[in-house]
Amino acid sequence: MALIQGAVEGTDEEGKGVVDFIIKPSNLLRKRYDIKDNMLDQNRNMPFRVYRKDLIPINQLDDANRKWMYIKTFNREETAVSERGWDLRERLEEQEKRVIILEGENLWQSEQLQLAKTNPAEFINQGAEIFEKVSSKMVDLMKGKVGREE
Repeated sequence: MALIQGAVEGTDEEGKGVVDFIIKPSNLLRKRYDIKDNMLDQNRNMPFRVYRKDLIPINQLDDANRKWMYIKTFNREETAVSERGWDLRERLEEQEKRVIILEGENLWQSEQLQLAKTNPAEFINQGAEIFEKVSSKMVDLMKGKVGREE
């Protein structure tokens, strides 16, 4: 066990999400992992960096009392919990990416709707330009296909 004094999220040199903690290790943690006094500052705290993917939020919606579970050992070794659910984590990461993409598309659609409400002529003009570009590419593809068949 360790008391978290503070934490800052960031990225490491490889671009992976990390959280830099300042922790106050318990006596049991100090004994088990041979944490020396020279590893601690004057307040008996020490820095501890973990990958963001190795943290599981326990009560994410409670801003006043947010808790996290670190699923590896203090030496960053795998545990029974960390070996489980990697496929679930990967699916969750994919879902998060999809949410970001959908939010972007939703924003673009909202802008297009606002443009259609405020300036219908410009909205129709943009749509016509897109249709013209797509149509010309389709015609070129069809001509290329017909040319190959002959």
